[in-house]
Amino acid sequence: MQTADREIPKSIIDRALAASIKMFGIDSVSGQQNSAPFSGVIVRSDGTILTVAHSTKPGNFYRVIFPDGKQAVAKALGRLVVDQQSNLPDIAMIKMQGEGPWPFAEMGWSSSIAEKQPCFGISYPETLPFNIPFLRAGRILKKMDDYGFIQSSSIMEPGDSGGPLFDALGRVIGLHSRIDAAEGINFEVPVNSYRIYWRSLTHPAAINSYPTPTDSVGSDPLAKKLMELVLKKPAPFPKTNVQSIPIRSTLHGDSVYILGTAFNLANNKQVILSKSSQVGAAPKAKFNNSTYALEILFRDKKNDLIALVSDHKFPAITASETSRLGIPDSLLGIKLWSLLASNKLKSGILGMSPQTFPRIPIPGTFDAHMQEIAGLPTLTKVDSMGAASRAGLRVGDQIVALNGQDVASAVKINAAMQQFSAGDTLAVQFRRGVTVLHAQVILSKWAAPPNPHPANHIPKGKSTRRDNFPHVFLHDSRIHADECGSPIIDSEGNFIGLNIARFSHTACLAIPRDTILDVLSEAQYLISNSKR
Repeated sequence: MQTADREIPKSIIDRALAASIKMFGIDSVSGQQNSAPFSGVIVRSDGTILTVAHSTKPGNFYRVIFPDGKQAVAKALGRLVVDQQSNLPDIAMIKMQGEGPWPFAEMGWSSSIAEKQPCFGISYPETLPFNIPFLRAGRILKKMDDYGFIQSSSIMEPGDSGGPLFDALGRVIGLHSRIDAAEGINFEVPVNSYRIYWRSLTHPAAINSYPTPTDSVGSDPLAKKLMELVLKKPAPFPKTNVQSIPIRSTLHGDSVYILGTAFNLANNKQVILSKSSQVGAAPKAKFNNSTYALEILFRDKKNDLIALVSDHKFPAITASETSRLGIPDSLLGIKLWSLLASNKLKSGILGMSPQTFPRIPIPGTFDAHMQEIAGLPTLTKVDSMGAASRAGLRVGDQIVALNGQDVASAVKINAAMQQFSAGDTLAVQFRRGVTVLHAQVILSKWAAPPNPHPANHIPKGKSTRRDNFPHVFLHDSRIHADECGSPIIDSEGNFIGLNIARFSHTACLAIPRDTILDVLSEAQYLISNSKR
C-alpha cells in the first residue's frame, strides 16, 4: 500500500497509537474499578498525561491500559473547571506512577491549525468490547468557537473523552470533550490551554478560577508546513462500475430495505450478498428503474449474510480477482470508500483491524416482579403479555432453579440473571403450592429508559444485529443501518470488505474480504450443484 493511498502515514499513526491510552478510576486499596472508562494521551517521557476534567478527580488513582495490553497506574494531578455546570474549560492532567521512560506523543499548537486541515483522533469508545484504540479521521471545522473549543469532524462518543486529536503531523492539538449532535460537531479542548496553565496543573488540586501567572505558549516551528496541508488535494475516488443493489422484502409483516453486493463467480454465474437479518420473504432488487425477483440460496447466520441469486446480471465484483490477503494493523488509516445505491458513496478510514466481535448481552427480564418469600424468589406481579405469562407462570409461583442452577434466594437469582440476555430461553423449575413444575421462558428485553445523549440518536438507528461476529474490521464512514450490505473498496479500487452493521455512533462493522471469499466459495459450490 503506497503512502498516497493513506489518509494518515503509517509512521505518524504508530507513534500516536503508542501514547494513546484508556483509563478508569480504581480504589487505591483494592484496585477495583470505580469509574467509567475514558481516554487520554501521554505527552512527555516522564509520563505526563493530558485528559479532560469531567473524567477525573485530583489525587485519585487510575488504571492505565496501553494499546499493546500492558497496564500501569497513574495519579490525577490538577483539574481546571471554572464553570461547574458546564465543566468548562474541562482541563486535567494525570501522571504515570513508576519509572519511565513512557511512550509519548508530541504536543502541537492549537494556534497553528486552520479550517479544513486534516486531523485524526485515537481513543476508546466505551461501547466497544475491546481495550484496543479506535482510529478516526476528520477535518478542522472551526479553529476556536465562542466557548474556547476546537470543532472537528473526527467523530466521538462516551469513552472517547480525554482522547487526543492530532494534526496531520501527528502532534496533539486537542483533547476530546463532547459532541453536539449525532454525527455532528465534535468539541475539543485546545492543547494551548494546557500549555498556558501547565505549572498549575502539575499540582493535585481542583482549580476553580483561571490561574495567574500563566505559562508561555511559544510558537510552532512547523506552522507553515501544517498550513500547506490545507491545500493538499484529497485522494481521487477510484474508478469502478460497481454499486450497491437496493433490496426490498417483507420481514415480520413490514416492508424492509437493505443493500446488497453482486459478485461474479465462475461459469458466468452471479450471487448477491446482503445482511441476512434485514432480508425477509419475497426479496426483490430494484435497479435502473426495474424490479427483479431474487431467490434465497442460503443464509450464513454466523456472519449475518444471505446469498441471493437472480436471472438478471448486475454490475458486480469478480470474485476471482479479489485478493485473499488479510487486513493487518499496518493498513490502519487507509482511505476506504463504501459504494452505495445510485452511485452514491461514503468515505472513511480503516480504524481497527479485524477482530472477533463478541456477543454483547442485552439485559433480559421475566416481565414480572419478584420478592424473596420463605427463602424463594416469588412472583408477586406478572405482566399479562410478558415472558413469564406466556410460559404459564402465575403470581405466587416460587422460582427454584434456572437452567439447573440453584436460585433459591434473591441474591442467587439476581446473580444468575446477569448470565442471561434478552432472547435467551431458560429452563425454569418452580413451585406452585406443593407441586414442582417446569417451564421454558424466553426472556424479554429489559425496557431501559431512553438515553438522551446525542450519541444514541443516530439517523436510521443502530443495526438490529450488530454483534457476535467471528471476524469484522471497524471504520468511521457513518454507514446507516439500511446501507449495510454495501461493498467497501480502497483508493486503488480493490475490494476490502462488506458493510454488515452500524454498531454505534462512531463504529461501523465490515466483514473482511477473506471471509467474503469463503462465503462465495460456498455459493459457487451450491450453484454448480444445482439446476441454475
